[in-house]
Amino acid sequence: MHRLVVAALMIGIAIGFAPPRAAAQAPVQSGRIVFSTQADWQRGTRTDVQIITNADGELRLERGASRGTFVSEPISLTTTLNAAGVVWHADVPPGTALTLEIRGGPAPDQLGPWQPITPGELRARSTPDAFATEGVRPLPPDTRALQFRATFSSTVPNASPVLSDVSVSYFDTSAGPPRAIGAVPAIGGPATLTVPPRIFPRPSWAGGNPRAYRGSRLTPQGIVIHQVGADAPDDPLPFLRALAAFHEQTLGLSDTVYHYIIGRDGAIFEGRSGGPTAPVAELSGGAAVHIALIGEGAPPAAQLDALRSLLAWLCEAYRIEPTGQRVITLNGSNVVGPTIAAHSDLAPSAGDPSNALRDALPQIRQSASAAIVRSRWFFAEGNPRDYEERLAVLNPGSTPANVRFIIVRQPGVEVIRETTVAPGARASLVINQIFNDTPDAPAIIEANAPIIAERFMNFGADLSVQPGITRPSRVWYFAEGSTEGDKRTFLVLFNPQSEPVGVRVLLITNDGTTFVYPPFDSEPVTLLPQQRTVIVMGDLLPNASFGMRVTASQPIIAERTMIFGPGSTLTSGGMHISPGVTELSREWYFAEGTTAPPFQMSLLIVNPNGDRANVTVRFLTPDGTSLARRYAIPPLARLSIDVNEVVPELGVATTIVSDRPVAAERALYWRNGAAGTAGPGVMAPAYTWRFADGRTSGDYQQYLLISNPSRSQARIEVAFILADGSRASRSVVMPAGSRYTMAVHELFPDQTTISATVRATQPVVVERSIYAGPPAAASNRGGETSPGVPDD
Repeated sequence: MHRLVVAALMIGIAIGFAPPRAAAQAPVQSGRIVFSTQADWQRGTRTDVQIITNADGELRLERGASRGTFVSEPISLTTTLNAAGVVWHADVPPGTALTLEIRGGPAPDQLGPWQPITPGELRARSTPDAFATEGVRPLPPDTRALQFRATFSSTVPNASPVLSDVSVSYFDTSAGPPRAIGAVPAIGGPATLTVPPRIFPRPSWAGGNPRAYRGSRLTPQGIVIHQVGADAPDDPLPFLRALAAFHEQTLGLSDTVYHYIIGRDGAIFEGRSGGPTAPVAELSGGAAVHIALIGEGAPPAAQLDALRSLLAWLCEAYRIEPTGQRVITLNGSNVVGPTIAAHSDLAPSAGDPSNALRDALPQIRQSASAAIVRSRWFFAEGNPRDYEERLAVLNPGSTPANVRFIIVRQPGVEVIRETTVAPGARASLVINQIFNDTPDAPAIIEANAPIIAERFMNFGADLSVQPGITRPSRVWYFAEGSTEGDKRTFLVLFNPQSEPVGVRVLLITNDGTTFVYPPFDSEPVTLLPQQRTVIVMGDLLPNASFGMRVTASQPIIAERTMIFGPGSTLTSGGMHISPGVTELSREWYFAEGTTAPPFQMSLLIVNPNGDRANVTVRFLTPDGTSLARRYAIPPLARLSIDVNEVVPELGVATTIVSDRPVAAERALYWRNGAAGTAGPGVMAPAYTWRFADGRTSGDYQQYLLISNPSRSQARIEVAFILADGSRASRSVVMPAGSRYTMAVHELFPDQTTISATVRATQPVVVERSIYAGPPAAASNRGGETSPGVPDD
């Protein structure tokens, strides 16, 4: 009989994720069949192959033969098995070839088709001079018999490959978790805009508990694509357990070499302990993430989709350009290769991946690049039933941007529209043209390139034009809020998470009175996943003016909508919408401000600290002169400054400096309080500011307000994209410490949309004001002032 070694092995070495409930470690039955002696070879069938006595028995071609085979007798086993891997010693001179195959079945006379045994890059620790398969070959789960075949060929007279020994390791991994459960978002690297794919943790398929990784770390510079196994296995879990056992037990490696394994159905499984930064010294590629696809031919669509999502996340997390190149050390020399490479690109002797997968890699790289979310904007407020609502994006980059508009319609399914925006161009989406039967429609805009996104809302009596929010936060601050008189305040909260989020609101009044909703002895407000919730502040604190702090158990989006003026309705009152701020600051800047008739201007500053805040407010004029006032704000209190009393009938920019971090907003009302705008300032000047939207058509008036708070002269260049896509520019020189107003509607009238980019030689602050009709006219239909989006 051939020498058989049978053992019970324990696998399930896990890392990274804790499953919902730890499973028992899965036992693996394994055995080994060895062919190495003359007696072993004699029990098989040989055709034009001879046994030579070197090393107690080797196989080679008969003299004069150019092709021959050795077929072992079918070997009956005492246990069932479902996978096998092979290690062998052979010498294959140039001009010769050696092909190994294996097959199995329930009985010696019921064997299945032959499966190729391909040498890989891996080597067994105990026999580093031997060839080895990189993975295991899956076999029918009822296999109890094996057979091995070697085919020798040569194109050189009297030359032959020589086969010294073959060791077939077989595994029964039927025991273990019957199905993978508890997929969790992948973990690794810094936070990403690209949604991490869901990964099945190692214990979910191998059993056992996770173990801590204590090895070295390398930030990956590239990704290597492998293929293992066959197209046949419907259940990947036994295959994964056999793969781990072969790597760790047969080859003697410390862990499986693949960081991730993707099933034919698109399920992604965690592999190597330590995650993407755990180096794999046994494979080529240097600092790389190794991903294995189960199969040996063209991957199915579900598997390619999973690969694309995994690649997109990894590339963003570790700053790997999917279509780029990197320097790789191969055989001691530095060569340039793709950042996402086929295994055989790095190890020519490797037999994977298949030609079909290699040929698909250029498209895979492109699709991964397109799937990376390099920009995401959120809008909690959205009401296409009562407002005219338009979303606009500007692509300031030098490459096209694939943009996705996601309208989270409530109730109903989300609406998705996609477009490609050329470099330096703009695109818009009018929500009312898609649906207008619900007042609840928050939105998300994503792109695979940096973009600027804004929302334009108009309901006839007033309008709002605001950039979106780029970062959800657990804390939000608002300095403005009022339920006095005809003012109504609504807190609009959107939960972008996949799980419920709890929220509380702290209201801070001018006299230091505070109010917590819900009280701490009650449950917080629950925001359902991917849903919007509106809190009516008048129900909580009527007849009061206040600032707000919103705290959430997970990051959310928060905006404030205020309705005011006669009637205080969506059709007759004024309205303004503003995002909160996620951070307090010791400095706040406002480029726009005026106390000239018909405007009433206020500054709102909220101090949520436990100590007094000492604040200096400086007003900058067009000629460079300034006026400063100092204030003390008690702890947990709000200050409201009537600017008309301080600097009457004057256009000003404003700088606020505090000895403690505070939140600050500017409010402007006109038309006897029937129209207005309010919103936070910016925390710092910048060299570049961008505006995606604007309008000068009809009676719309648009202004750019520029503040130069520096001590040096600033040269300003403003680049416009007009409604027809044409370009124009204007320039201006600003004295130090001055304010400038550019009337865009006088320069470029009749523009249904207009974008602007402001660049300066000194850090400046830029805001945009849009009015539907002259503010002093009875026909005025409101307006909005908002800061631009600074370049990082």
